Amino acid sequence: MTGPLLDELDRRLIGALHVAPRATWDDIGAILSADAGTLKRRYDRLHKARMVRVVGQADWGLHSTAMPVHVFLDTTGETPLAVMERLRDLPHVQRLAQISGDYPLYAVIHAPSEAATSEAIDRLFSIPGVRRVNALPALSTLRRGATWDPQFLTAAERAGLLELAGAGPEGTATANPPAKPLSDAERGVVTQLIQDGRASAASIARSAALPTSTAHRVVRRVLDERWVKPRLEIVSEWLGFQTPFMLRLRVAPGGTPEVMQRLDQLPQTRLAVHVASDLSVLCTGLVTDRSTLAAFIDEELAGIPGILAVSVYVMLAEPRRYWLDRNLASGALGTFHAPTLL
Repeated sequence: MTGPLLDELDRRLIGALHVAPRATWDDIGAILSADAGTLKRRYDRLHKARMVRVVGQADWGLHSTAMPVHVFLDTTGETPLAVMERLRDLPHVQRLAQISGDYPLYAVIHAPSEAATSEAIDRLFSIPGVRRVNALPALSTLRRGATWDPQFLTAAERAGLLELAGAGPEGTATANPPAKPLSDAERGVVTQLIQDGRASAASIARSAALPTSTAHRVVRRVLDERWVKPRLEIVSEWLGFQTPFMLRLRVAPGGTPEVMQRLDQLPQTRLAVHVASDLSVLCTGLVTDRSTLAAFIDEELAGIPGILAVSVYVMLAEPRRYWLDRNLASGALGTFHAPTLL
């Protein structure tokens, strides 16, 4: 899988956008000691190569009254990749991967309601080649956002960008709707920021036929309320991160919150979820290679008290991550299947 040649400045730019996806080129340039025009040209080049895209992570309560379900699927009579292609066309599939282990396919279903969730899970059983379905409802989820760290920045640069972004801990994700229904202007801004997390208030004003002052005010409100959180999506393999992984952990009674918090603090992990299962914690992450994954398990994971057993899976192919398709041959980012607002 070959992508554009990247130098140190490209990597530092990507690291900066992980932390502060909406920061201006001038602000990023001041922190990285780089020319703003050069940074914009670098970003445009990477965006055109479909290596990077800033989308908007919508607050769950805007598009669902239900929590996600993590699903493991066993196959028969067909190759896992053939079955996975059929799963792409199902609604509400946020993530899709081929993994090692007894169940070769993994999906995250996030439907707009519990009834729609039940229907989506039921449809999985009708897919040709699906033998068994193991659906694990999420009980609580720590969302990762910018806290996965490719470690391309110095500590001072990262701290400066965090301050610039005003980023605080994401905490536990919920499916609670806003206290008041969104206005038409707010819904319009949310919809545009989901598709383009770097969209300016001026461009949104033009697209939504809003006065510029109104667009600036509404964009600020949408971001301050965290109805939409900009996030950078990348082709991680082109950056040298070849091994996405999943852990399923059996945790001592009462130890789940502490284990999840400790996992959330590790730079290699992207997601920590409490699921309805005897292996009650599910964690996904990303490292450079399998030897690094082995060191992560033996050193970082081993230092977390309360873990009784660990099952480790390597993600062998990932055609969709956070609603965004990825070309299995090239890795390039594809169609964004943003969830529909309620």
